Amino acid sequence: MDAKPDKREIIVESDFLFGLSGGDRHHQDVENILTMSKKGVLEVNVLSSAAVEVRAVLYSKGFTVSQVEEAITLMDFMLSESRIRSFVEVRLSDVVLSESLRSQHSELSFFDSLHAAVSKRVDLLLLSSDPIYKKIGLKTLSFDETR
Repeated sequence: MDAKPDKREIIVESDFLFGLSGGDRHHQDVENILTMSKKGVLEVNVLSSAAVEVRAVLYSKGFTVSQVEEAITLMDFMLSESRIRSFVEVRLSDVVLSESLRSQHSELSFFDSLHAAVSKRVDLLLLSSDPIYKKIGLKTLSFDETR
């Protein structure tokens, strides 16, 4: 009997969540990842800080409360339908590390530093289109590398 290969495990940030939208530049890659998750080939973990970032971005773009609720509800449904149910919490120690990272790397944004800190703690490949993570030494995976 052939041994089943180990399931690949990744962590995703906000650009993955935005990629759930049909008009997003990463949509096709996100769809492929959702399919791999449904098939059990890939385990996808979502950074809880990414959910908060998505909410902040939607409000900053002028979305109403009901529009934000609808968008996030749809995201939740799409993730759940693809067997993505794991959200990685932000711990207080992650917030401390995020501030340290920001002091060392001024180009890190508020949310990017939180994503990076949690990613360092859980030590999983971080799927992101942002080159800053690779620059600061995180294990990353680009959308191109998922094809």
